[in-house]
Amino acid sequence: MNIEYLNTLPEIKNKFNIELQDGEKVIFTANLSCFGTETDRFLGGSNSKITLTNKRLLADNTVGLWTVDIAEDIVSCEKVERKTFIFKSSYILITLNKEIMFNDEQEKLCGFHFYFNKKDSVKFETIMNHVLN
Repeated sequence: MNIEYLNTLPEIKNKFNIELQDGEKVIFTANLSCFGTETDRFLGGSNSKITLTNKRLLADNTVGLWTVDIAEDIVSCEKVERKTFIFKSSYILITLNKEIMFNDEQEKLCGFHFYFNKKDSVKFETIMNHVLN
């Protein structure tokens, strides 16, 4: 994992007002169409946001904030495209190395599906490919 790559990226405006830790900077933000678990259980709709810092990935569904450490928690990132009849969709699959419990410890997830607009998807995927390859 090339976590140092994230430190070389320019800092951008913290437009979603994420509370940053010491030595942390925002390097990518985007509004999401929606996001869910690795099995596509719905977690957040069109008012959801994602922030990538040089240390963490944070997804905000306006009810809660999902936070994972990039170096410690993320195993892989890949773009997945699905086609059903005439409908085509794509999302970014983030796979985690451990389960996260949520909903009062009633449910668990091992990854996320992030649905971006095309421009943001390409930028996010490019950043994560540099980090994970």
